[in-house]
Amino acid sequence: MARHARHILLEQHPETGTIRFLTGLNVQLAEGRTRTTVTVTRAGEFSDPRYGQFSITREMLLSMVENFNKRVYGQDIFIDVAHRPENGAAGKIVALSVEGNRLRAEVEWTPYGIEAIREKGYSYLSAEYHENWRDNEQGLQHGPVLLGAALTVRPVIKRLDPVRLSEDPDHPTLIHPELIKTLSEEIRMTLAELIQKLKAKLAEYKLAEAVTEQLAKAFETAAKTLGSDEAALNQLLTQFEDAGKRLSEVVGQNATVKIDFPELKTLSADDINRMLDERDRKRADDARKLAEKRDQNRKIFVDMLDAADGLKKLSDAQRKKLGEAAELITADMTEDQVRKLAEHQIAIGNDIAVAAQLAERGFSRPGGQVHISIDESNSIKALQETIDKRLGLADLPEHRRFANTGGQLQGVNKALAEKVLAEYDREHAAQLHREHKLLAGGDGIVSDVAVPSVFERTVIREALYNLVGLQFVDAGTVQFASSIVIPYSYRDTTAAGIGSTRKYEGQAIARAGVKQVSETAYPIPQKLAFEVSDELRYLTAGSIYNWDAVAENQRNASRVIGEDLERLIFNEVLHAADEYGAVAVVNEDLEPQADGTKKVFILAHFPVVRPRAVYDLQGNPVGSTVNPITVSYNSVALSEYDGTGTQGAGTYYVLDYNLGEIYLVNQAGAIQTPADATAYTISYSYATNVYAFDTDDGTDATDAHWDKFLYRYGLRKSVIEDQRYHMANFGLMSGTAMTQVEQAKQFGANSKRPGTDLMSDGNLGRVKDVPNFKTSAPGLWMGDQRVIVGERGQTRLRMAKPWTMGELENQKDSNGRFTGKKEAYGDQFIFLLTPTQLKRAYTSIVLYSATARVARAAP
Repeated sequence: MARHARHILLEQHPETGTIRFLTGLNVQLAEGRTRTTVTVTRAGEFSDPRYGQFSITREMLLSMVENFNKRVYGQDIFIDVAHRPENGAAGKIVALSVEGNRLRAEVEWTPYGIEAIREKGYSYLSAEYHENWRDNEQGLQHGPVLLGAALTVRPVIKRLDPVRLSEDPDHPTLIHPELIKTLSEEIRMTLAELIQKLKAKLAEYKLAEAVTEQLAKAFETAAKTLGSDEAALNQLLTQFEDAGKRLSEVVGQNATVKIDFPELKTLSADDINRMLDERDRKRADDARKLAEKRDQNRKIFVDMLDAADGLKKLSDAQRKKLGEAAELITADMTEDQVRKLAEHQIAIGNDIAVAAQLAERGFSRPGGQVHISIDESNSIKALQETIDKRLGLADLPEHRRFANTGGQLQGVNKALAEKVLAEYDREHAAQLHREHKLLAGGDGIVSDVAVPSVFERTVIREALYNLVGLQFVDAGTVQFASSIVIPYSYRDTTAAGIGSTRKYEGQAIARAGVKQVSETAYPIPQKLAFEVSDELRYLTAGSIYNWDAVAENQRNASRVIGEDLERLIFNEVLHAADEYGAVAVVNEDLEPQADGTKKVFILAHFPVVRPRAVYDLQGNPVGSTVNPITVSYNSVALSEYDGTGTQGAGTYYVLDYNLGEIYLVNQAGAIQTPADATAYTISYSYATNVYAFDTDDGTDATDAHWDKFLYRYGLRKSVIEDQRYHMANFGLMSGTAMTQVEQAKQFGANSKRPGTDLMSDGNLGRVKDVPNFKTSAPGLWMGDQRVIVGERGQTRLRMAKPWTMGELENQKDSNGRFTGKKEAYGDQFIFLLTPTQLKRAYTSIVLYSATARVARAAP
């Protein structure tokens, strides 16, 4: 049973029938001295009729010192006489320390206190402390706190040093007889422990019992002369252990073992007192350093929380709650561990802030804490199985259902889908459970104002199941937040590598070549509106329901959502590859290509690196745009044409990033002809992490020419593996690019080389033992001109909020008439980031025609 912390007065009241006589040291106060050091209390196990059994440990004494130094009690600590503070202060404690197992205080005595000691025989101190003191302002508990002390003649705790009011250097320092006795007991206990430690070590060497006893006796004899000198005792113990080991190695032979004993000396009381003081000073210094390190760690934590913008939106109570984690920080924690704890608390705070923002914008979240019971989980599973059967998914062959991923469900797709669906189920458990009961009961209508949850669940699952890009990224789920920190490690090729680990005495040791860092990622919203037929309102009406219509809706929704996510993944991989090693070009002059007829101009370098801009949830830019592009025509800065038809009247530019070709259009997309002798410049960055392969055959046979491509493909693989220490284990290209590459002579039966082949369906398989995959999502930046080679798992994908749709709204035509259909808006949020140092795990090849890539009149 837990014991409540007690407020203890360490003064013994007179006991009936008991007479105690205490003797003290008769020391006179030196002339003019009012300050001295006294013993307040000591560690040990005690009992008292008022408190029962209680303990004072050395750790408690150290805590009292720490809390005294931090002024936790909030006022000066005074000493009174006989625990009657109303009579005035006998002295003020100005410093507190621990010496051995005693709490020592430096006291500035008042005339009242000096009189009590000198004239009235108050020779001892009785401490007043609390085992776990709680302040009355913040309500925090601080552990043992010294509240005061009183001069007394009958303390509860005996064997205390009498109060000395003399520090006259002409008189020797006297040690209390009980202290000498205690020190002797401590030395004997230490020696016994060392002897047992020696015997245990000798037993490991399997020496005869007689030999073990002989060595232990010799050690005891030698150790007694060393007193409490721990360093000398440990040195002696090590030598005896080594002697035992050498004896075990020469069993059956005559052997002489020599032990060099430390210098032996006889210790006086002054020597013992000095050694104890040195030891206690060291312990106090260690405790101080630990306290400073802990306070430094806590300052790092508090500063990080104070600097976090997201937390400034929280209430004072919420920030205070997050800050209470500082109590978990210890001196043993590294700065990295402290920062990770702070980042964790900041992430929690950001989640709270974002949830509040979403609530303000109309996003509702379940109150309380939602959980799925076993019954609910089973009902969701049963509901999904029923819907799968009615939608025809359960009976659909795998080679058709998972056509995008090689005819089977990939493990990474299944794993991510299960994590995302678990989050979805937690949010929609009640609705899914209700839909299961309605379906089982034969009810005709689930809802006419919202998309059924099981439909959303099926769309999410099938979209994730068929993503090709998941095989190439590190995928997972996170809590929704305004930003997250993604940790990763990378190989530093400038640090320790092959050969640099062999260092000899006096040589500098190279640092390890693997570094662990982190980067911040921001959420990417995916928002789409769907046209939903009325059949979804009758999801559970099995007798009249056209399930084919629902299946078509589900397939279309899964396809659109999946294609958008696929596009984001593949575009990020290409973007990261181009960013690695990008070189900036400032104000490249395009005017020399203008002659009044040409419309398409060629940049000096290609591919062009796309600008990267990061935005927060409100659409505000975070930081500056990386690799920006500036186009100026006739001294006017132009914007890029977005193809929406909503841009204002004016001139815009269109840039083919892969081929480095640019032309101008008006707001309707009509191509413009730049006038001759008109200023026309562009600033951009171009990719160097690429090889440009000319697809023109020239004098080569077509198959021989594409053999050269395979050679260049192998060289890009070597760049990744031999120079950057990554493993090239996937290639990406469009179906058109694959068809071109498949013309290589090496794919023929006679010219076939190991590690380079076609698959059974005729599609490109391996090149230099790197498996290749065909991209299928629309709108990919790589188009038919780029081939990507890289290592899987470098880009991080985190699903923060799975796909959900809002309320259904009646659709109207252009004349404002109802169409009998409904529209619904849905969204999901993801984090997608390729850490800076991992972008070098990708490289690419750009396919272009040298004869076609020229300034010309038409795109």
